[in-house]
Amino acid sequence: MMKKIPLEEKVKLTSGQGNWHFFESEHVEGRRINVADGPHGVRVYAKPVKDGDFLSKRYLEPATLFPCASAMGSTWNRRLIENVGRTIGKECRHHQVDVLLAPGMNLKRSPLGGRNFEYYSEDPFLTSEMGQAFVRGVQSENVGACIKHYGLNEQETMRRFVDVRIDERTMHEMYLYPFYHVIKKENPWMVMSSYNKLNGDYASESAYLLQDVLRERWGYRGVVVSDWGAVQDKVKSIKNGMNIEMPGPSHFEDQVKDALQEGTLTEEALDKSLEPLFALHEKVKPIKRLKTIDLDEHHAFARQVASEAIVLLENDGILPVKDKEQKIGIIGKFAKEPRINGGGSSTVQPYKQEVPLIEFSKIFENHAYADGYHENDTSETLIDEAVDVARESDTVFFFTGTTETIETEGKDRDHMMLPQGHLEVFDAIRKANRNIVVILSNGSALDLRELRAHSRAMLETWFLGGAAANAVLDIITGKTSPSGRLQETFPLKLKNTPHYATFPPLISVDYHKDLIMNGYRHYDTHDYEVLYPFGYGLSYADIAYKTIDWKINEPDAQAFVRIEVVLENKSDIDAYETVQVYVTTRIETLVKPLKELRAFEKVLVAAKKTEKVRITLPLEAFETYDETRHDFVVYNGDYEISVARHSREIHGTKTVSITKQDTYRPPITLDYPVKFLELYLPQWHEYIEKNYRPLRWHETEEPIWRILDRYKRHKAISEEDMQAIISKLKEDFNG
Repeated sequence: MMKKIPLEEKVKLTSGQGNWHFFESEHVEGRRINVADGPHGVRVYAKPVKDGDFLSKRYLEPATLFPCASAMGSTWNRRLIENVGRTIGKECRHHQVDVLLAPGMNLKRSPLGGRNFEYYSEDPFLTSEMGQAFVRGVQSENVGACIKHYGLNEQETMRRFVDVRIDERTMHEMYLYPFYHVIKKENPWMVMSSYNKLNGDYASESAYLLQDVLRERWGYRGVVVSDWGAVQDKVKSIKNGMNIEMPGPSHFEDQVKDALQEGTLTEEALDKSLEPLFALHEKVKPIKRLKTIDLDEHHAFARQVASEAIVLLENDGILPVKDKEQKIGIIGKFAKEPRINGGGSSTVQPYKQEVPLIEFSKIFENHAYADGYHENDTSETLIDEAVDVARESDTVFFFTGTTETIETEGKDRDHMMLPQGHLEVFDAIRKANRNIVVILSNGSALDLRELRAHSRAMLETWFLGGAAANAVLDIITGKTSPSGRLQETFPLKLKNTPHYATFPPLISVDYHKDLIMNGYRHYDTHDYEVLYPFGYGLSYADIAYKTIDWKINEPDAQAFVRIEVVLENKSDIDAYETVQVYVTTRIETLVKPLKELRAFEKVLVAAKKTEKVRITLPLEAFETYDETRHDFVVYNGDYEISVARHSREIHGTKTVSITKQDTYRPPITLDYPVKFLELYLPQWHEYIEKNYRPLRWHETEEPIWRILDRYKRHKAISEEDMQAIISKLKEDFNG
């Protein structure tokens, strides 16, 4: 087919033919390829959009709005998130959307990241596991998933221009890790490149990202699409691995035609760039529209997801509320106009939108309500009304969180605080009534010290989507025990965060130290106090870690360590427990954080029952990225495995030794001190001392080449023989 298509038409096919479709041509048999946002529900248009207002809900078809990615990550439930993907996939099929532009696989590098609500976690392993589940679910419905934003897109400030400077190991071990594992295990149909630069090159034009890593090392054969408007140099993008520029039509068509005419771009290179698009087109052509879907059923499922996402941060026993006859105060405009999503490309028109005030009033008939604030601000009148409600109530539910002006795509937050107006209301009502339950709606960590000190319970509900009320009620009334666990650390304050005063940068950002300077890696390694640790969350049940049994079998790479944990629920309520497994690497001179999440399992433990949890750690759980081999390897050495409720509550440890894999040594060149030979290549250190003389202490600090040069002169070694020695030495440098 490609040979029959005119060259000019091929140029057009490298770009979209509209905002949400591409590969539409009279020269191509079959329908066009349709794409749609987003990560929390599909966004499709019921009518043409005027003036480019693509985020206005008045143009959209109703769809199920699921909790945001932060909330999904807080479920720690792979099966649940796979079903989220499957459900959204069904709605895509109904609207004949071929590829869903989701999920986001970037990490939460700072709580200030404006798009954190679209990302699963600060941790690469948890992000990877949630992403794999989501992609698996979407693609089970014959709809493609498009993982994004590849790569290193952890800030919104100057996101189209900022240059991320990073070393190879940190890049692969942290920020590319989720992309790698989703591609390796689930093969998403598309990958979306990011806006930012990477070590000087735009991600959409980076030969390293798109060719060296994605195509050659990872063997990816799917489509690479640009983020919307990310292409700066179309010819360079095509040459370096970009398949489709979005949106379209492109402003760069003449640039491509000129390059073809001048010979700086060949038709063969253009054809190669189009091959993945033809393959994707063949895949989607026979897929038929799903005629009917049950949105009521989907909404009910969204409520289940929301319920598992809610994290109980504090509770002195005030929850659950059993007395439904008591006088309830509901304060905060978020109860009447809930904050359900983070906006931007995740915008969805909810099929159903629950309103907390309405749903709470059905359960608690004896209630009173006050706005308290409008958006970020309050007034004396609003505060007085709120105080009156608080004073007259037995229990107060205070709804608060970040507003659209504080947290949204396209900008990073300036601070971790709640809106000043909200805090003023809280300060007033807590003096009138100490029985306050705080209900938070936000996408990332907040400074909650003031609320923690003066409330009896706090629920982190994130952006809960369409089911933003009944899931909260299920927790509050005790119908469900809270089971959400934090997928990011809540620091005490902004000044304690690892990138304070450097985030967000405008022109260039340094990621080099992020192996131990991101999230819990930073706080736990340095033993810094935090407000709430990674993996934390309270329950109404008392679940004990009764026994932990370890089985170690090094020859079995798929099950190097098997762990069996017996959990005992001592309470009268069924409840989930999430068993977390962390690995600590005990290899001298290898830079690693104190611990890294390497496995987890969420399990329901029935009231007054025990449940056995089985967790398998493959050898992959002990891997490190080796810059010499440009790949992940497992090093010989000791590793401590911890079974935990969260990163700071450890219930059992076991040290294992790996002996049949690779010996660690850092990258070495002739410019490194001789001491490196003594540490990592002792046979060469011994060779020099045996054939030359024992080295003095200060000589071990000198570069290897200088000692070899001295050796050559003193022993009258020929240039040819010395080059042979150096050649063998370099071979050993490279493993």
